[in-house]
Order: sequence, then structure tokens, then C-alpha cells
Amino acid sequence: MKIKLDNIEFVSFSDGICDIYTEDDEEIKTYKYKNLCFSDRVLGFKRAYAAAAAQVKINAVIRIPKVPGIDNHDTVEIKDKGKYNIEMIQVINDTNPPSIDLTLRQLEMSR
Repeated sequence: MKIKLDNIEFVSFSDGICDIYTEDDEEIKTYKYKNLCFSDRVLGFKRAYAAAAAQVKINAVIRIPKVPGIDNHDTVEIKDKGKYNIEMIQVINDTNPPSIDLTLRQLEMSR
């Protein structure tokens, strides 16, 4: 009898560091996470076409460790890349450690 093993992807989050925060009407930042490691993900055809159908521009997808309290439309700031708005959050439970994919739309370029 063959024993089935789950296909668990090991993630290192070694592509960079980001900050996640919200901004109020006076542009005051309330940080949720600072110096959070991430790994870059490929923006696939399925995700790109789904975004185009919904008339949403997608610039990047990153994977972060599974942490609580992140919401759609929070701001992600990646050093040397710029500021992004979170358009979609997907919890990924078949990775080690469990993680979250964030689909991002660029707000401004890094200076």
C-alpha cells in the first residue's frame, strides 16, 4: 500500500522586507507590521485575467507569513520598490510555515 504524503511547500520569505499599515484621512500611518519578510510570487495568467475582468490593475503578488489583522486596502511599503494597495488576500495553508498571498496594486514608485 502506498502512503500518500502531502505536497508541502517550504517558504523562506527571503526576497525583501515590507511594512504594512493603514492611513486615515489626515494621512497618519497606523502600522500593523514593520520589517515583515516576504517572498515574490509570479503573477499568473489566471490571476491577471481575473483582475482585468474586474477592471483592477495588479502590479505584484507577494507571500508573507500568516499573521492576523491584515485587511484589503491596507498599504504595503516595500523598500526601494514603492507603496502598494492590497487588492486581495489569500490564506495559503499548504505551506510551511502557513502564509498569505497579497495581490498588490502600485500607488507610487520609490524615490
